[in-house]
Amino acid sequence: MRAVDQNAQLAAEIRAWMLRVMEEKGLNPATWAKAAGVARTTIARPVKEGYAFVTSSRTLAKLAQAVGADAPDFRQTAQAKIVPLYLPVRHRVQAGHWIEVDLAEQDFPAPPKGVRPDDDYAEWPQWLELVVGDSVDREIPPGHFAHVVDAIEMGYSPIDGDFVVVERRRDQGRLRERSIKQIAIREGRVELWPRSHNPAWDKPLELSAPGEGVEVELVGLVIGAYRGMR
Repeated sequence: MRAVDQNAQLAAEIRAWMLRVMEEKGLNPATWAKAAGVARTTIARPVKEGYAFVTSSRTLAKLAQAVGADAPDFRQTAQAKIVPLYLPVRHRVQAGHWIEVDLAEQDFPAPPKGVRPDDDYAEWPQWLELVVGDSVDREIPPGHFAHVVDAIEMGYSPIDGDFVVVERRRDQGRLRERSIKQIAIREGRVELWPRSHNPAWDKPLELSAPGEGVEVELVGLVIGAYRGMR
């Protein structure tokens, strides 16, 4: 069986398991994610028809434990790799722009041609995000695409100098803002800095002090950027 077919089969089996657990436990992606302490998209994406990435066995075990379900026993899941397909566009990143979660998953632009996953991160999902606005224009101009690795799946811990996709959520997760920030670790504090020519973006976001009623999560590691030519 080709790797791409194997990935698709495993993804379909994981989708079926997640849907079965949600039906048996009376869950939806938001309630299950909250119980497991993961982002809603950790569940919402894999249950969509056509999702071809394989959720890691570690994440599946965490999801199962959170709701008292039996973890799936896919012998090949732990060994499955992301095959070198062209990367899709999954999100837009724009500081200060809050959007309803259900609307955030729609109407993505066409990706630039020929951008493949990075082999150094082949164990984890990768995708592109369209950069909108100027909050990170010193590094990635508007209209370019950021190459992102799933920080949740890889168990990423903040490293000084890295660029990351930051997701802020409010109104019990109904509203979401995604932006790209650079990590600065100072006296044990993790600060998330815009890198912009615009003085409106001159203050950091502290990971430990996001503001009342706001959740903050590092959801992606940015490893590159591309300009869409066609």
